[in-house]
Amino acid sequence: MKRKVFLKISGMFLLLFLLIFLFIYQIRNSIMGLKPIATYKQYRIFDIIGQKGLPCAEAIEILDSDEKYEYYFPCLKSHKIYFISDEEKILVKEAYDRKIITKEELFELGIVNRMVKVNE
Repeated sequence: MKRKVFLKISGMFLLLFLLIFLFIYQIRNSIMGLKPIATYKQYRIFDIIGQKGLPCAEAIEILDSDEKYEYYFPCLKSHKIYFISDEEKILVKEAYDRKIITKEELFELGIVNRMVKVNE
């Protein structure tokens, strides 16, 4: 009798532990319940404004330019685009400044847009 009770309690604790582990794993691999919009190397990329449908200040936010193009965000949202790995959570501009990703790669992933420069 005591053995059956012990086995039931042990089974419930094991199940509870497993559920907690799965919950933590799920949270760790997402942000606020969102799935990443892209992955790049070891980073999962999240666009909080775009994915949550939040309003975004309508202005072009320039990231950088080269001889031919200007790379920009279609609205003021760089402060809500995250690169998340197992070791860190950084914003898109920090990832770009640290040369983790290039402006061309950001364009290819659909995170920034680009337009042909107009010569003055």
